[in-house]
Amino acid sequence: MSESASEPVGSVSEEAFKLFRALAASSTEPKTDEPHVCTATWCPVCQVVGLVRDNPDAVAQVSASAAAFAKSLRDLVDSAIPAKPAPEEEGTA
Repeated sequence: MSESASEPVGSVSEEAFKLFRALAASSTEPKTDEPHVCTATWCPVCQVVGLVRDNPDAVAQVSASAAAFAKSLRDLVDSAIPAKPAPEEEGTA
């Protein structure tokens, strides 16, 4: 059995601290200038990066469609909620 397997499991905050400490230690290791090569075709991060890199026009169209959709939702909400009447100025009668 490995040493880490025999360690007792701590609270959520203790385990999060261990994770951040391990990530910080791995980030201080020397970096190579080689680009990331994903050998797993199921990696969602690599798939998104590849899609964005290979199809910038599609990304622009999706962004424009998302903005139009958000505007449509905003218009729908604005039309569903009645406008508040403007408060009358004081001194007018």
